[in-house]
Amino acid sequence: MIRKFPYSLLSLENLITLSIESIKIIKNNHKEEQLFSKSLIRLQNAIEKAQKGVGKTQKEALTLELAQADAKRDDNFRGIRDHIEAGLNRHRNLKYQKACEYLDKMILKHGKDLYKSSYPEENTRLNKLLKELKTPKTQKNLQTVHLIEWVAELQLDQDYFEEVFTRRNNQKAAKDTLTDNEAIKLLKPELQKFYILVDAFYIDDTVIDIEKSINEINSTIDRIIKSAKRS
Repeated sequence: MIRKFPYSLLSLENLITLSIESIKIIKNNHKEEQLFSKSLIRLQNAIEKAQKGVGKTQKEALTLELAQADAKRDDNFRGIRDHIEAGLNRHRNLKYQKACEYLDKMILKHGKDLYKSSYPEENTRLNKLLKELKTPKTQKNLQTVHLIEWVAELQLDQDYFEEVFTRRNNQKAAKDTLTDNEAIKLLKPELQKFYILVDAFYIDDTVIDIEKSINEINSTIDRIIKSAKRS
């Protein structure tokens, strides 16, 4: 008989692998047996639908990562903007005040609230600002108000955001229609019914060498369960 095991231990990827390998065992050992045909077709169809769910969780994680990356670059931008605005009041340090006036106009040009824009628009505006901040005259003013390192950190945050943004969009292009849980709920019953059928053929002694197939399936179950526990 096929070994009972807690399906809750298996991820969607584990469940798909177990289903595919179980099909392979039956097909290899019972090539001419037609009694499995309908059940194999149903299980194969369930596998194909479930595979559309693989990556859905990763996509959701990327969306969260993108929001976090956006928050970090926005915090840095606002911090730099506020630092410059505060420096406009340094009336006892005219050099510092003049540098802040120069930088404040530059930020105003690109938008002091650019962080409120859509992701693509903010990317465009922030990249243009960062490019201007690299000119020799601007670098000198940034040095005066001690912002060289902070602007460099903003550039790193922007680069990271764009990298995550690209990865998220690539994932978004894939037409996943199921979450992992939805895919598991679709595939698990079909695999269970398949195993019930295999056990029935063993009990009734309907299929030649079915015990060999059951032993191979049980070995596969053991291997995948051990792998799932380690992950």
